[in-house]
Amino acid sequence: MRRWTFLVSCLLSLNFSGQAFAQGNDIRVEKVRRVVALSSLSADLVVSINPDVLIGVPGTSLTNKDPRYSGLKRVSNGRSQPSVELILALNPDLVVGAEGFHSRVLNALNKLGVNTLAVKVNRWDRLEEASRTLENRIVNAGSIDSQLSKLCPTQTSSKTSGTSVLILAGVSPKLSPGQQSWSGSLLDRLGLVNSTKGLPGSSEFSGYITMSNERLLAVKPEKVLVVNPSGDSEQTVRSLIPFFPGLKASDFKAMEYYGLINPGSLSSIQKACTALSSL
Repeated sequence: MRRWTFLVSCLLSLNFSGQAFAQGNDIRVEKVRRVVALSSLSADLVVSINPDVLIGVPGTSLTNKDPRYSGLKRVSNGRSQPSVELILALNPDLVVGAEGFHSRVLNALNKLGVNTLAVKVNRWDRLEEASRTLENRIVNAGSIDSQLSKLCPTQTSSKTSGTSVLILAGVSPKLSPGQQSWSGSLLDRLGLVNSTKGLPGSSEFSGYITMSNERLLAVKPEKVLVVNPSGDSEQTVRSLIPFFPGLKASDFKAMEYYGLINPGSLSSIQKACTALSSL
């Protein structure tokens, strides 16, 4: 439960709801040549735009497995905050982080005269905005618009005829994406109907609503996607079956946290979109 709270709070308080923007600096500055990324998503965007400028990345499960970051300095480890000292030692022209989660570090760097950029991504269009902002800041930048569109090609369908999908993230509480959420925007992009999009309510995590047992009985999805951070998705699915007597076991699908709930990386986004497209 503690791990799930951390993962969702990181996602919803840092990467969600808002636009990419410069923190404490005018974006009309000289093109940067040395960039430190504090999140796996910002690292992926930077290395896709110009791999030669990336000099530091976070030490996460996503970056540590990616050969593109081999030899680059890790400025954080796991869930820990990035080290200001390690970042300063790299002498960066720009440090890119997630507004909210990295605010303390970015503020400290600003006071020391380091250029910073804080980005938030709560919908697909915010991902595109973040990429364009970075393209405008980085020297010899290449456009990644076509790369992004290929990750999750838009599929059109009637808002009332697409497959109705219920996404349940976590166990206690069970959360489902509302209109202003990353996973909700993926469903819209792929022509799928979000079963909880129009439901009133909220949770402590912006963009998500808490799903009580009564609400589970009230919604009538055609597919149920389950994200369980503990990894025991099969047990979670078994516990949900009584709430959806009209569904078969094949109508339930376990999904990964990165890609569907937290963008994580371009690769994880593509994997999530591929899975959603097969529904």
